Amino acid sequence: MKTAPATISFSVDTALKDDLDKIAAEEGRSKSDLFREMYNSYMFKRALRRVQDQGVLVATRLGLQTDEDVYRYLDKGGAA
Repeated sequence: MKTAPATISFSVDTALKDDLDKIAAEEGRSKSDLFREMYNSYMFKRALRRVQDQGVLVATRLGLQTDEDVYRYLDKGGAA
């Protein structure tokens, strides 16, 4: 289900605005489209950090301290 567009207004410094205008023109895209892409990238990175944090907790509980410990654990079928 698609929602109706909404307008967001916020201030940025002139240099950032100029850069955004330049990038939008170079890529033939709207500033709104660039903002959506930046937002999606941010949300992906945020979700990835959560997954990584959970992985660290699990590895710690299993006594795995290094990447090599994790690889050995997985090679032995420990995650199965």
